[in-house]
Formats: sequence, C-alpha cells, structure tokens
Amino acid sequence: MALKLHHLNASRSQRIVWLLLELGVPHEIVHHKRNETTRLAPADLKNIHPLGKSPLLEDGSIVIAETGAITEYLLAKHDTGHKLHPKPDSADFPRYLEWVHSAEGAVFLPGLLALYTGMAGITEGPVAQMIANERDKVAGYIEAHLSKHAYFAGENFSAADCLMGFQIVMTDAQGGLANRPATKAWLDKVTARPAYKAMLAVGV
Repeated sequence: MALKLHHLNASRSQRIVWLLLELGVPHEIVHHKRNETTRLAPADLKNIHPLGKSPLLEDGSIVIAETGAITEYLLAKHDTGHKLHPKPDSADFPRYLEWVHSAEGAVFLPGLLALYTGMAGITEGPVAQMIANERDKVAGYIEAHLSKHAYFAGENFSAADCLMGFQIVMTDAQGGLANRPATKAWLDKVTARPAYKAMLAVGV
C-alpha cells in the first residue's frame, strides 16, 4: 500500500511533499484546503488525527503527525543508503540534526509569531519589535552558516534543506533576503532541483 500524505494548502506540509519526491517513494497526496475566512485547517483532518493538523502521514494503519517525526520515519524506512541524511558517525550528522529540528524549533518560531501577531494587527510596539529582532538574529545565523557550507548539513543536499526551505521561501517572498547573498544563493540552487519543481506542480 502506498504512503498517503495529507497536504494542506499554504502550509509546511509542502516540505514533506518535497522530501517524498526527493526520495522517489510511491505515495498518494490527499489535498485539504484552509477556510478562506479563518485560514484554519478543515475540521475533517480531525477524523485522521485528534489535533487536526497537517502534515499527516498514513502508512497502512499507522498515522504520524509532526513534520520532524514524519521526516525521521521516512528516512529510517526509505533512505537506508543515507542519500538524504548523514550516517550517525558522519561529521555532518550533528549539523543535520540541528537544522532538521530548527525548522520547527527556535529558528522557525519568530516567523510564526510574526504571522500570528500580524493577523492580530500587532505590527508596532515592544512585542512586535522583539519578534523583529529575533527574526533578524535568525536570518543572520542562517546567512553565516550558509556562507560556510553549501547546504544545511554541510556540502551535500539533505532532508534538512527540504525542511528549512519553507521558512526561507517565505522570507524571500517578504524581501528578507535582499542582504543575505549566501541564503539567496542556496535558495536559487535548491529551487532548481527537479523534485522541488515537481512539488510546486503538486500545489503549495
């Protein structure tokens, strides 16, 4: 039975679509659309997982939530040759782990807070400024890392690049890479990959 990915439009689930395409694993995409007014996920996702979030991966009777967990599951089962994740004894492994988890952790959080506060109309004041400062710090950290390494895990493309892609694409769309040449060069490189282009064709 093919894997089934529940993909929500305008969501981070597109990173798992990209990863599946890079892996070349047969899968089915089930599309879900946000409520156009509330921008929330549809209620029917709760029929699959109690949190009603996306991405959700179904593998037979198994249902897995959380982008990082789905990534680890897919790589453990379908990347035994370590094409998209370094072996634990590799010098790249610690970097890989950090960026895979940063994509949903401390590096991602300021952007998410900016989205929520912007939706609430909070664009000025101490909270907005604190978030802006954190976003700038994160962008600087990413730029410094990519100034030294071709990809997030080191010199080879990995699943960490798939996971970090969502944030950087959004940053670029908001004009945030104007003074980040290494990050922009990374983005140009990964978005030229056939699997990335195929992900766009699936719908984001």
